[in-house]
Formats: sequence, C-alpha cells, structure tokens
Amino acid sequence: MSDPQFWSALKKTKRAIIPVGSLEQHGPHLPVSTDALIAEHVSKLVAQKVGALVLPAIAYGVSFEHDPMFHVSLRNSTLSALVCDACAALAGHGVKEVVVINGHHGNIGALQYIAQDLAGRIPDNVSVHVLHYWHQMKNDELGHAGEVETSLVLAIAPELVRMEKAQAGAIKPTKSKAAYASIANSPGSFVKMTGNGVWGDPKKASAETGQRLLKEITAGLARTISELAAD
Repeated sequence: MSDPQFWSALKKTKRAIIPVGSLEQHGPHLPVSTDALIAEHVSKLVAQKVGALVLPAIAYGVSFEHDPMFHVSLRNSTLSALVCDACAALAGHGVKEVVVINGHHGNIGALQYIAQDLAGRIPDNVSVHVLHYWHQMKNDELGHAGEVETSLVLAIAPELVRMEKAQAGAIKPTKSKAAYASIANSPGSFVKMTGNGVWGDPKKASAETGQRLLKEITAGLARTISELAAD
C-alpha cells in the first residue's frame, strides 16, 4: 500500500491485524518461517470476514527453547516493546482496534500484558487484543512441525513442504500436557523433549486437513473478534 492507499483504507475500517510468528526450526520438512507464514495467511483470511487492515507479519519471536537447533529469538521484553510500539503508532494514525494474531506458543508470555503496557500510551477508545490461532481449533493440540502445522502449510504453500523428509518425534510423550507446557519454557528444552525437534507426526498431514483447519480457525477468530467489538 502507498500512503494515500492507507488513508483511503482507513476510511473504510478502523481495525488492524498484526500477525506475529517466529523464526525457528520446524523439522527437516518445514520452513523456519512456518509460524509467521501461518499467522499472516490466517490474518488475511480473517480480515476478509471482519474488515481489517493486515500489517506485515512480525517474523521473529521468543524461541530459546529450540537451542541448540536453529532459531533467531527476541527477548520477551523486546517482542513486547516491538508490538506495543506498533500498536501505539497505529493508534496515532487513527486505528481504533488492533488485533494481534499470534502463531507461536513461545510468544504467549511476551504478548500477555500488551494491553496493560499500553495504558497511558494510547487513547481510552482504542482497544488492543491478542489471540492465539490454535485456540480456535476444536482440538488445540498444536504440537510442533507435526500433523497440524504440516497440514496448514500444505494448504497454504505446498511448494515449501518437503514431505519426503518428514519424520515423527523421536521421543514418545510420557508426561501430562501441563508438565510439557512448563518444561517447554526452558531454553534448550525442546530437543530434550522430542529428540529431533518435532512434536507429533507430520506424516499424517494432508492439504485437505489443512483446508479444514483453516476454515475452523478463520471462523473462530472472526467470531471472537466480533464478540470483542461488541463490548
């Protein structure tokens, strides 16, 4: 968009969506940009339903759990400050509602208090909300580079998926979901949990499953955003 196009679009909607992802290993079969790719694509689909401007994805997140495998990580405070500054800038240009659509589990802590951190920086009539796309799935067992994420990328950009290299996690889960959620917050924990950096079995993935999940996620996000706007 050019500057005049932005102001023209702002006359039609005062809502903006910021996709947030990460840059980290997703097994040998998916691109390291998987989380940002999914978050941005989902944001565009949602924007068509709720009427919104979609900002370019923030492609870096908090991924220290993937050490020593590849990741380019921001500290929690850095990601929080980056998102807050973006929201404040949008509010200054007349945007009244900012929705952050998160695509990476490790970002949850950094994004949790965005609205509080913006208190006093944006007008009272500007709202900021953070939504995690996988919460809109009937089965929110996201995994990592497993069936769900692989199916989503197969539906979004199949040319980026190397299914011949797909492999299931090398270590079978034995602990509770709550235990693993806590363990995954520690740097270097993911390889210890999975053996190979993959949580789940990507060989079960399909583009058809990805399309179904995209519809489910998009409908859920659109419904939630409409609910938030009604407050």
